[in-house]
Amino acid sequence: MKKTSGGGEYVPQDRGDRMRPRASHPRYWQLKLLLQKLRHVTESALIPTGGKLLDYGCGDRPYESLFRTKFEEYIGADLPGNDKAELTIGRHGEVPQDDESVNCVLSTQVLEHVEDPAAYLSEAYRMLEPGGYLILSTHGFWPYHPDPTDFWRWTMDGLHRQIGQAGFEIVLTQAVFGLTSVAIQLWQDATSGFLPPRLRKFYVSFIQAIIGWIERRDPDKCSPNASVFVVLARKVRGPMSAG
Repeated sequence: MKKTSGGGEYVPQDRGDRMRPRASHPRYWQLKLLLQKLRHVTESALIPTGGKLLDYGCGDRPYESLFRTKFEEYIGADLPGNDKAELTIGRHGEVPQDDESVNCVLSTQVLEHVEDPAAYLSEAYRMLEPGGYLILSTHGFWPYHPDPTDFWRWTMDGLHRQIGQAGFEIVLTQAVFGLTSVAIQLWQDATSGFLPPRLRKFYVSFIQAIIGWIERRDPDKCSPNASVFVVLARKVRGPMSAG
């Protein structure tokens, strides 16, 4: 939902209010549940209060107010051209931040847009203090959405392996949507464009209401067929070899 870290310029877009989407928003329940999962991680006792958080690919900093309730300092890093970022990411994803100098790295809906996920996670590992935390969300099933590029999708096992190879221990995994909700969401995305604009809003609201009914039946499930995975990981050791 942001950009690639492999060079280029930041692409300004109207991404809306991700913490308070309208009920007729085509991503209403995805955004609502993603916020709930991020809040659960933030408010838990797993992560110590205080310290410094770096938002790696911060975009328009949609969750800043949430994470400022946990961390004393919030720093945004992004590609050249984003005036909301304090730090500018280099062409290979590098951040002008000292080694082992932050307590937490935040990455929300960025990993699918980076050209080299291993290099991106390695840079997050470098900046984190020993025992520091990575909070990361990215896509399982989801339509193509370039911002300005879109490279990757993960299974839960694949994402765990990718993060583990960078030297992190998985602490917690949460999922947004199960297979039924994913199927209905994709149906909405495939069909809503055929409707005239004045009907599309009501159609989307109806579909989102169905998804909400499904998701409220089992709010704590962690489906391997999710649209979004939210992972909390801890820096514990050196990166694994590729083998």
